[in-house]
Parts: sequence; C-alpha cells; structure tokens
Amino acid sequence: MPAATIAVTVVLPIYLAVAPAYSRLQRRFAELGCRSRPAGSPEPYRPSVDVVVPCYNEDPALLAACLRSLRQQDYKGETRVWVVDDGSGNRDAVRPVLDAETGLRQRVLLLDGNHGKREAQAAALREGSGEIVVTIDSDTTIAPDGIRRIVAQLRDPRVGAVTGNLRASNVDATWLTRLIDIRYRLLFERERAAQSYLGTVFCCAGPFSAYRRAAVDEILPRYLGQRFCGRRRVFGDDLKLTNLVLGAGYDSVFEPTAMATTDVPTTLRRFVRQQLRWNRSFYRELPQMLRLLPGRGRYLAFDLAARTLLPLLIAAGVATTAADALLAAGRVPLDLGVLVLMALASLDLGPSPARPEGRRFAVGYGLVFVGLLLPTRLWAACTLFQNRWGTRDL
Repeated sequence: MPAATIAVTVVLPIYLAVAPAYSRLQRRFAELGCRSRPAGSPEPYRPSVDVVVPCYNEDPALLAACLRSLRQQDYKGETRVWVVDDGSGNRDAVRPVLDAETGLRQRVLLLDGNHGKREAQAAALREGSGEIVVTIDSDTTIAPDGIRRIVAQLRDPRVGAVTGNLRASNVDATWLTRLIDIRYRLLFERERAAQSYLGTVFCCAGPFSAYRRAAVDEILPRYLGQRFCGRRRVFGDDLKLTNLVLGAGYDSVFEPTAMATTDVPTTLRRFVRQQLRWNRSFYRELPQMLRLLPGRGRYLAFDLAARTLLPLLIAAGVATTAADALLAAGRVPLDLGVLVLMALASLDLGPSPARPEGRRFAVGYGLVFVGLLLPTRLWAACTLFQNRWGTRDL
C-alpha cells in the first residue's frame, strides 16, 4: 500500500476521531472540575507547613525573589522554610542570598556535592516535621495567598497531593516565552483541571505543589530508591512523587487559585533540554500511570492514550510527506492536505482560534511542535538511560 494511502486511510481517520473528541472531553471535565471544588469551611485549616526549596546553580536574583515571595505569604499556620543547596558550583554567588535575613523561620542546608533534587528534598524532609510539605523550585515566586490556597485542598483526608497554577515569570522576554506561557495555561487550566475532576492529576508541578507528609513518609524510600534498568533515577521527580502518592491510595488535585510564576527557557536550546527531561520522564513513568487507571475513570485512560497517540500520528503524517517528497513527488499535495486537516482538527486543543492570541499560538506553537518537539520526543525515547538532574549547568 503506498505511503500516501496509509496517511489518508489510517493516520488521518484515527487523528480526526481522537483529537476533537479529546478536546471536547478535556474541556468538559475541566469545567466540571472547576465547578466541583469544595466550598470553603468556616473553620480555619492551618496545619504546620514545611516549605522545601531545593536549589542548584540558581541565579541569585531568582532565588532572592523566591524567598521574598515566601516572606510575603498570608498563611497563618506554623511555617518553616528549608533551603537546600545541592552542591552548587556557584555557591559563593548565592551565599549572600542564603545568609541574608529574610524574616522567615528559615534553615539553610548545604549538601556536600551534587546528589540530585530527590536527595535535596529528602534532606529537608528528614529535618522537618510539618503536617504539609510544600515544594517550590528556586526560580519560582508564589502569590501572597499561594500557600493558604494550596494547603486548603488538603483539608480533605483523601487528598495527598495538590498542584498549583503556574505561569511564566519572564513571559515578555522572547517570542518563545510567550508561547510557553500560553502552553502552561492550557497545561494547568485544561489538562490538569480535567484530571483533577477525577482526583488524578498525574504530575503535580515541582515549581509549586503541596503534599500530605503522611503520604510522603509512606513512599519516601521508593521515591529515593527508584531505579531504571538498574540505574538510580535522578530526574522525573515531580511525576514519580505524584504517582507514588496516587499509588498509595490518595487523590491528587489542581488548585486554580494557588498562583505561581516560574522562569521558563528563553532559548530553543534550553527549551529542548527541558522537553527532553520531561519526555524521558513521561515514557519511563507511563507503565506506572497505566497501573493507576483501574477504578479512576475511563477519561483518564483516554487522556493518556491521546497524549501518547496524537504526537505519533502527527509524526507519521510528517514522515510520509518527507518520504514522498523524495520518492513520489506526485503524492505530496495529498500528503500536505492530510497535514492541513490534522492541523485544523488540532485547533480546538489550543486557545480559541477566533481570537488573535489563539491564531498566533496555533501557528507559532504548531511550527515549534512539528519542527522541534517531535524530533525531541523521538530522541527522548532513544535516550531513556541518560540521568541528569536539571538544565542549570554553569
């Protein structure tokens, strides 16, 4: 069967069946999730909180802004901040920030050497005793009511993890950061909001999330000791921690009013490095996520299937076009027609195309996705064994 015929008879029909249905269901469940959030209780909920801020080769200005946002919190419960430097090569540069008087109940832990984000978090967990553990990345600032709002979701004893609502702090830096900021809005207020309706947010974001300490203590040995093909895992922390909490029988939810902003990549090179880590984590953790599905709602199975299948179908369409351009140029117009129909079917997965922002995002992110993210996903699948913590090499 000619490749172009496969694109028309297999790739396109599956894509047209999955993408619009996924978009409609995701929007529907996201709306239900926002409407079904528990009403506030007249009784204050003020458990003790340990805020854990691991840092590695962080920009001192970003770390200072992070700690400043913590000082401005309106949460009335007992709070202690743990800043853990994981053997940064620029420790002399960040030391003035670490030593500065912040007005917080703060303790700084300096690790001997670079051990990875999990060990940095564990160092604070072993020292702390708060009922709730809030994890914040060192390049993230949270709104003054952030801790109060994210902790409120843990009043429900069934909830073991909560993710906040994230945006780009450097949104106006480049065209890329503007695209990422919109992508974050879709990622949280649509994808994770829909998952939250069923109590199963698969990944609580590292920049701003909260966990029930009892749940974390239960799974901490497995979190620290996770191995992949015999090698210790040192990235994919947020995804793994969330799924271990889910596996322990707790729910994980999204709190849309717990706002935070984080520094996002300003260059394509840094963006690719971030996406490589995220996609390697997704592929490694996919079997565990599949094991979590029974009893948690059929939409979640469709969500995982769509997020895995749709990029593969786009890649198949692009590969077919490239092959025909070399071997059967007469079929290229038909291939391009297939890609156009797939692109039109994808519009509803983004912001409304009726608005200028939606049209700009569809074109800009569409080009980035096809030209950059598809090859990145393929490379991530081929390099699952690479183990590196972050993107802050000096």
